[in-house]
Amino acid sequence: MNLTEQINADIKSAMLAREKDKLEALRAIKAAIMLEATKDGSGAEISDEVVLGIVQKLVKQRKDASTIFKEQG
Repeated sequence: MNLTEQINADIKSAMLAREKDKLEALRAIKAAIMLEATKDGSGAEISDEVVLGIVQKLVKQRKDASTIFKEQG
């Protein structure tokens, strides 16, 4: 099972368990993956390495936003 399939499965389980925060985070990841997949217009499936890079980028964005928020009070 590749990372995209794992994320889709986790979305389903979060929906069933009614885990709102987890579901929002997973949907944000899925949206970023879908944007990357359709960026070149081919709509082809992207590799796990690219998905991992997207997730790392999103984590960094959230950490930076949290730091800025804490600094601003």
